[in-house]
Amino acid sequence: MPYIIMLIGFVFLLYVIARFLQKSKSPRTNKVIKYSFAVVFGLLAYFFLVIAKHMPAGGILGLLAFLSAQGGLWRFLGGSAKGDGGISDARNSAMTREEALDILGLSGTPNPEEIKEAHHNMMLKVHPDQGGSDYLASKLNQARDILL
Repeated sequence: MPYIIMLIGFVFLLYVIARFLQKSKSPRTNKVIKYSFAVVFGLLAYFFLVIAKHMPAGGILGLLAFLSAQGGLWRFLGGSAKGDGGISDARNSAMTREEALDILGLSGTPNPEEIKEAHHNMMLKVHPDQGGSDYLASKLNQARDILL
């Protein structure tokens, strides 16, 4: 029973860290945490495989070490692996004014009518109903919102 409680606590801790990584703006912090957990999982896997002779636990921990280093574990636990092609990431990511102008093919300081016309023309090409991409459509909408 104490091992089950410890396991539940450990999974909850991983979930909290994954949420932190998802909200963190520092790639360096994210990288340090991901690789630190990869090392910890790797050492635990080594312990279970070599010293304790427990193959299933060692294998699972080895897999967790690999997934942590690759970032897949954190995307899964953080909830951004929704299978929606990254739409939520596109809507939540910060876009600069220059990027928004570039996406809509504009320059300088366009007036609202020019922004709306450029958005409309681009959306006709990449709208999902026309066989385009949800990701590109969300980026166009984000660019329009930033410029307006």
